[in-house]
Amino acid sequence: MTGGGGGGKRGRRLGAVMMLASGLGFGATGAISRSIEADVWQIASWRSGIGGGAVLVYVWLRSRVGGSQDGLRWSATLGPQGLLLAGLSALSMILYIDALQRTEVANVTVIWATVPFLAAGLAWLILREPLRRSTVVAAVVALGGVTLTVAGNLGPGDLDGNLRAVVLALTLALLIVLIRRFEGADAVLALGSAGVLLFLVALVVADPLGVDRDQMPLLVFFGAVFAVSLVLWTEGVRLIPAAEAGLLASSETPFSILLAWIVLAEAPPLVTVAGGLLVMGAIFGHAGADLAAGRVSRPWMRPRTRPRL
Repeated sequence: MTGGGGGGKRGRRLGAVMMLASGLGFGATGAISRSIEADVWQIASWRSGIGGGAVLVYVWLRSRVGGSQDGLRWSATLGPQGLLLAGLSALSMILYIDALQRTEVANVTVIWATVPFLAAGLAWLILREPLRRSTVVAAVVALGGVTLTVAGNLGPGDLDGNLRAVVLALTLALLIVLIRRFEGADAVLALGSAGVLLFLVALVVADPLGVDRDQMPLLVFFGAVFAVSLVLWTEGVRLIPAAEAGLLASSETPFSILLAWIVLAEAPPLVTVAGGLLVMGAIFGHAGADLAAGRVSRPWMRPRTRPRL
């Protein structure tokens, strides 16, 4: 499906609002996570466990509304491929929170925004999907933005967090390619399962139950924001064209930086702003050219195949 805009103009407007709302919700991740007084595993496990559980309920309800009589069909829908996707998703969730705790939100956001271009390169290597010249040019510009961001933040803490953000971006790019490769696997179900899986792993390797009680309301809120944002994103892309959805999904980047500035008083360094402008220019230039030419983004660029964190 390309998100062809079912429901006419009204449906398209609704889809746009849902995509922007999901961008705001996902963009709040950095500001919320940095406001919680808990360790990385506690934050990531509760946010992912609550959010993932809610997503599984959503998938189950959709299956019932759609007339399915066997609910989630765990063994048939997940299987080895779905479990691999869930494992990579869980890894990306912990990397995301870890990176946010070690460097400025803007740095992580700028690096993470290059995921579609990294996925394009991996899709070319693994799936032999062709690359357009415009995609290569946009990817080079985006890579320049990331290089500028990382090079301008070489302090011990920032460098550590930036490197984790790079690993996160590569993990997500691989996840996108595998979602393309495993067409029979349900990506949304895998993402929901990943949240539950991460919480179970945390019970073994960390102490998620040892979090202070006064932090629990914020952790529950964090998980709820994640779940609602994912549902809005999933439903929103069904109502609008893929290229338009790609542009709206990119709203997460400026929302993330803006909210970190407002909530955490974390003004991004000038070098990060410059790097972010290069990355966003590459994204909007590439997607805008597709939109103007009436082309549909390649599968690796479609928002529905891009896992959310």
